[in-house]
Amino acid sequence: MIPANRKLSVGLLVLIFTSFACGGSLPSAEPAGAEIETVVAATLQAVTEQAPPASAGIPVAAEHVSFTIPSGLATGATYEVVSSKTEEEVGPWGAAPEHIEFTLTTYPRPEQSFEPVIHVYPAKEYAEVNPWAQSSLGSLQAILASPSTPLINENLPTVPFNGGAGQLYAAQAKFLPFTNGNGVRMISLYAQFPAPVTKNGSFYHYEGLTSDGKYFVAALFPITLPVQSTSENPTADGIPYTDDFSNTEAVNAYYQGITDLLNAAENTSFQPNIELLDTLIQSIGVTPQ
Repeated sequence: MIPANRKLSVGLLVLIFTSFACGGSLPSAEPAGAEIETVVAATLQAVTEQAPPASAGIPVAAEHVSFTIPSGLATGATYEVVSSKTEEEVGPWGAAPEHIEFTLTTYPRPEQSFEPVIHVYPAKEYAEVNPWAQSSLGSLQAILASPSTPLINENLPTVPFNGGAGQLYAAQAKFLPFTNGNGVRMISLYAQFPAPVTKNGSFYHYEGLTSDGKYFVAALFPITLPVQSTSENPTADGIPYTDDFSNTEAVNAYYQGITDLLNAAENTSFQPNIELLDTLIQSIGVTPQ
């Protein structure tokens, strides 16, 4: 087994760490009643967009995962092999098998935001122990199996470990293949009420599956939006806002307006530039164990 809670720094040099066997076979249960490998393989044939050639940056490699941090995005990363957690220990949304977590260092994140992270989970094991993971993987499989499906909030996968918070909107959604898999990226805000969208609080996130269906990649990067609205003045961008749960039409109209506004924005107007985040995602490689 991989030793639990090992945390190492990955800096400006390529640090190659010894890979350890995961031990045991993956459970036979399948999330959302579909064969992950078949769905992903079919999607990789259907989606013609290809990952770009390797670009300059900081290469990172640990265990069976590698990626490149584009120049100007961060100066390195730390990684940790996170031990398995049960529902009894952390609640149903936090339950997870042993997995790898990378954290980018000196990333330009807004104040009071979470750390930029990349998680790599064994997909079937994750779906078996976490109902949110099973739901997200099911949505991801459905999108990958049918690339013509509209990439709108109602159809997209969500972050499994965000618990009871809802995904309020999904802007800048697009398919984004990585070195040996495919997935979808978007910008979203999570909350348990109809929160206003301000420049801080939203984040870029990515959910993807390796082409063999064995690994689920979940990456979350805080991002600063090109908007003027604040908590005190949530309509500064000209989009009417309401926090009235009962006014479903007005709430939906607000988040659709925000989605349209952000979809029309240039990649360079976000901080960091969305293109840098895309480039990192596309460089991810996960070696089968």
